[in-house]
Amino acid sequence: MIEFIENILSSIPNTVWAAIIASCLTIGGVLLTNRGNDKRLLAQLSHDAEQRKNESLMALRKNVYLPAIEAVSNNYLMLSKMSNLDLTENEISNIFSISAASTSKINLIGTTETVKSVSTLSSILASTYLKLTAKRIKLIEKRDDIEILNNLINDSSKEKDRLLELMKEFNLQGSNDKRRWDVINDRYEYETKQTDKYISERDILSSENEIAIKAYAMECYKSLKAIGKPITEAIAAIRKEMDIPFDNEEYQKIMDESFTSGEVSLDEFFEEIKQQNG
Repeated sequence: MIEFIENILSSIPNTVWAAIIASCLTIGGVLLTNRGNDKRLLAQLSHDAEQRKNESLMALRKNVYLPAIEAVSNNYLMLSKMSNLDLTENEISNIFSISAASTSKINLIGTTETVKSVSTLSSILASTYLKLTAKRIKLIEKRDDIEILNNLINDSSKEKDRLLELMKEFNLQGSNDKRRWDVINDRYEYETKQTDKYISERDILSSENEIAIKAYAMECYKSLKAIGKPITEAIAAIRKEMDIPFDNEEYQKIMDESFTSGEVSLDEFFEEIKQQNG
């Protein structure tokens, strides 16, 4: 049997063997090439998947971080505006509520460094807001007291005008009713004293409140400086996650220079108002 197989194999021409060997080499080359292609394809697929993952994460970061930074900036600006007593408490608190909702999302995707820096910043902002609000309430109460006195002055002035009309009418009628005249005149004198009293109280409160508002406005502005460094640290952490270059020291320097310039402008503003009011 073995001799039979050997005879068959020995009868095959060399050209056929050459073709068979060439075919085997070709098949082997194809297999090796395909194997290399498979490895490269797998590597490419893995790279593409990782890239899509990174792009998805970066998009998520933008959707979370950009609104959060905008909300924090709005908080920062609102602190400087709290000396405007015409702003309602709802208008102010809504800004801080929106900020809290935006920054809380950072806890889901942020690194430990980012979460820590943003949490520290949020805590300082909230503490500053509450501190300034407590003082602001007292200023609003004093402003309301001044408004009440203004209303009393107006009411008293209207009553004096009415009494003057009665006096004119009394004189035109040529009446000799002394009792009626005394009642009208006493009432007029009383209202005059009341008006003078209300004006005096209002002027004292207005003067005190003007000084208090100026001091409060400066305190609101100066509170921004204490928040400057935490803001810089939060921005630095966020930009690091988003692969955006950031120079902490240079940014902080710009912030400090801006604050100093603003403080000087605010002092000049109050001094100009003081001179205009004599």
